[in-house]
Amino acid sequence: MATGRSVRLFLAEGIPTGILTAEIVNWTGHVLAAPRTKIETALRREELSRTGVYVLLGQSVESTLPSVYIGEGDDISKRLYAHSKDEGKEFWDRFVAVTSKDMNLTKAHVKFLEGRLISILSDAKKSVLVNRTEPTFDRLPEADISDMEAFLLEIQLILPVVGIDVFRKASDAKKQQISGKSQKTVIFILQHQSKGINAEAAEVDGEFVMQTGSIGDLYEASSFSPKIKELREQLIESGRVEVLGGKKLRLTENVAFTSPSAAAVFLFGTSRNGRFDWKLKGSGKSYGDYKDSLINQN
Repeated sequence: MATGRSVRLFLAEGIPTGILTAEIVNWTGHVLAAPRTKIETALRREELSRTGVYVLLGQSVESTLPSVYIGEGDDISKRLYAHSKDEGKEFWDRFVAVTSKDMNLTKAHVKFLEGRLISILSDAKKSVLVNRTEPTFDRLPEADISDMEAFLLEIQLILPVVGIDVFRKASDAKKQQISGKSQKTVIFILQHQSKGINAEAAEVDGEFVMQTGSIGDLYEASSFSPKIKELREQLIESGRVEVLGGKKLRLTENVAFTSPSAAAVFLFGTSRNGRFDWKLKGSGKSYGDYKDSLINQN
């Protein structure tokens, strides 16, 4: 069973749309997230005068994917102030800064973190990287690299909690099973012969993850969810989904959905009930019936 973690969130201004800080218990890191509209208030906070890494996020008109810039600095406030004046970086409307509560992050540490975050972002394929170069920095002692990799894992854990999900890839059910993180992986299938739909999915880490190689229909009905339509366009643009002949699509990577219904809508291009469409592999029992049977066992 996975070990729980405690995360402390603080609304610095007492409103959900203002400055937010986040910490993980027993982690030396500190996260501050804020909209650009609060930049003048955020720059006065002591945390942003520290050494750390930061992420600028927004939406450009050239892409359906969000745009992201990753940077580092000895004094993050100075870098953010410069970016707020830079006409070449008008895209961002939100930022998040990661510093250390014990002030032990050095310039070398954050340069290493910057390079690793850029690599992770590029691998996730959920956004457009705005950085003109992709710096790599490995001039750290072996012990420091180990410490920064551990620090990085905590960053990846806490960023989705504050709404930054561009660094995270969908979990792989097979890899989790091999590594022992999952005692049992339940596979669901969705097949529709006339539409050529053939997909597999599994519930991993609380998400409904459609597996690589799954095939769907490019059809789009008037009832097709705008949100799922946008996701489909983003996945095609990023290369995580490829368009096949015969108006079909195929996943080239695992893709996580919030529910089996969202995954079914993605495959059919129209409104669907995923609790009925998805079947337990090897039994034919619907997803809904399977989940109901688990509830009734309690």
